[in-house]
Amino acid sequence: MTIEAHRDNPAVRRLTALDTAQALLRSARGRSYTEDQAFDELLDASMRFHVDIVDLCEALTDLTSGPGTTVQGHRRAHTVATELWGRLIDRRTAPAEN
Repeated sequence: MTIEAHRDNPAVRRLTALDTAQALLRSARGRSYTEDQAFDELLDASMRFHVDIVDLCEALTDLTSGPGTTVQGHRRAHTVATELWGRLIDRRTAPAEN
C-alpha cells in the first residue's frame, strides 16, 4: 500500500487526529505536560460530553486554523473544543505583544 493510500485509511486518520491533538495540548500546556496527560484530557472530555474522541481531536486541530472553521457533522465537537480549549489555543497562537 502506498503512503497516499494509508492517508485514506480510517485507522490512520484516527491516529493522526489523536497524535495532532495531543501535540497541540502538550505545546499549549508546557513541557511538563506529558503525552499520557494529553490523552487522558481528550478521553475525559470525550466521555464527559459524549463526543467521539476523533471528532473532538479534529475539532481541536481546527481551532488552530482560525475562527469559523467547522467540519460538517462535527458541530458538537467544535462547540466542546472551543469551550474547553479555545482560550488556550488563542493564547498559544496569538502574536507576541511588544
